[in-house]
Amino acid sequence: MSSFLRGFDGLWARPTEDYRGAVKEYLIVVDTNVLLELYRFTPQARLELLDVLDQLGQRLWVPHQVVKEYHKRRFDAVREHLNLYTSVPENLKSLRKKALQEVQNLANRCSMSDADKQLLTAPIDDAFDQVSNEIQRHSDAFDLSLAKVVRGDPILSTLARVLDGKTGDPFSDEEETTLISTFQERAAEQIPPGYRDASKAENAHGDFFVWEQLLREAKKRQTPVLLVTNDVKPDWVQKEAGFTVGARPELLAEFGERCDRDFLMTQLPYFLSMAKEVLGAAVSQSTMQQAKNVRLADVTEMLHVTLPQHLYQSVLNGLADDFEEDMKLPLSRFSAEDREAHRTTEKILQAMAKSGRRRPDGDTSFSIPADCFPFLRDYLTAFQNSPENEDENGNNRSEYRLLLNELSSLRELLEMARAEREAAQSKAAEIERAVRDADTNVPDDVRKRLAREAEATRRHLNSAMIDVHDIETQIAAISEKMRNPEASE
Repeated sequence: MSSFLRGFDGLWARPTEDYRGAVKEYLIVVDTNVLLELYRFTPQARLELLDVLDQLGQRLWVPHQVVKEYHKRRFDAVREHLNLYTSVPENLKSLRKKALQEVQNLANRCSMSDADKQLLTAPIDDAFDQVSNEIQRHSDAFDLSLAKVVRGDPILSTLARVLDGKTGDPFSDEEETTLISTFQERAAEQIPPGYRDASKAENAHGDFFVWEQLLREAKKRQTPVLLVTNDVKPDWVQKEAGFTVGARPELLAEFGERCDRDFLMTQLPYFLSMAKEVLGAAVSQSTMQQAKNVRLADVTEMLHVTLPQHLYQSVLNGLADDFEEDMKLPLSRFSAEDREAHRTTEKILQAMAKSGRRRPDGDTSFSIPADCFPFLRDYLTAFQNSPENEDENGNNRSEYRLLLNELSSLRELLEMARAEREAAQSKAAEIERAVRDADTNVPDDVRKRLAREAEATRRHLNSAMIDVHDIETQIAAISEKMRNPEASE
C-alpha cells in the first residue's frame, strides 16, 4: 500500500479487486437485513441468494444478534411485503378517483360533451386498470403467506440447514449487562456503530452487539472479514457527496487494533455481482435488480424531532399556510428551488400529521425524512426569530385562523387514525385466523409466539381505537369553539 494512503483508511474507496478477493477468501458475515430480504424477493431470486450463501461453505458466519433479530422480525418482514399488495391498490384507487374528479371539474367548467369527456377519462381508467392488473399478477406469483410462514417457513428451514454450525454464541447475562453500559458510553461519545439508534426504546444496542460479536469471531479465527449489509446509516459507512466510500474509519481502526486483519463492508447488490463474477454463482440480472430495488426502498432514514406542543402546532400551522399559498400560484411562477421547497414542505406536513404523538411531558414528537431536516431546522430558526404570532407579512394570525388550521390538521390525523384502526382490525383478524388454523403439530414455541402476537395486535387495535376517539373528541371541541367562541372563554 502506498505510504500516501496508509493511515487514512475509510477516507478513500477500496479498489474493486479488493472486494473480489474478499468474496473469494474472507469470512463472509451477513447482517439481519440481508436475511430478511429473502421474504421480499420473488421465489427465483430467493433461491439464487440462498444458493450463493450455501456456496460459501464454512466461510459464511452470522452473529448471534443477527439470528436473534431475524427470528424476531421475520413475521413482520413477510407481513409488510404482503401488505403492499393491498395498500398500493387502495392508494391507487384514491388517486384514480382524484384524477377523474379533476377531469370532471374541467369538463363541467368547459361545458364538454360526454364524448369529449370520455376521451379524457378513458386513458386514465385504462392506465389504472393496467397497473392494478400487473400488481395482482405479482401478488399471485408471490408464494408466501403469513399462515405458511407460521406453520412451516420454507426460508427458515433452508437457513437452518445453510447456517447450521455457522452461527455465533450469545453473550452471557453478565456480559450483556456490561456491554449495554459500554454501548451507552460509546453512544454518548458518538462512537460507531449504533449510536444513531441510541434513542430507540427497544434493541438500541443491536448494531453494537453485532459488531462486538463480529470482532470476537474474527479475532478467534484470525481472519479478515467482509460484512454484507444494506445498512447505510452514517454510524456504519463513510459518505462523501452522497456516495458511500466504505466503512467508517473508526470501525476500520478498531477492527485493525483488535484483530490485526482487513475489514470490508459491502451491500447486497454488489456482493451478488462479485459472487457471480468470482465464484461463478448463478445470479440472474433480475435478482441483482431486485436487490438494488429493495436496498433503495430501505435507505430513507428518519429523524426523530421533539418540540413543545405550542411550537409544534404553530410550526404545523405556519407550514400549512405556506403550502396553501403556494398551491394558489401557477406552476410557471415556481423556480426549481421553489418546487423543491414545496415538495419538502409537503413531505414534512405529511410526516408531522402522520407521526405526531403527544408525550406525557406535554411535548410532541414526530419523525421526518432525514433529508428534510435542514429545511425544518432553517424554518424553525426563522420562525423563532420572527415577531410572536405574526406571519411573514407582519399580520397577526387570528384565533379563528389558528383553530381552522388545527381543525384541518386534526381531520387529516383522524383520517390516518381511522386507516390505522382498519389496518389493525385486519391484522387482528389475520392473526386470530392463524391462531385458529394452527394444528396440533405446531410446536409449543410457535403457539406461544402466536398468542403473544395476538395479544400485541389486540393492544395495538385498542390503542388505535382510543386515538380515533380522542381525535374525534378534539375535533368536536374545536368545532364548538369556532361556532361559539364566547362560550369557551
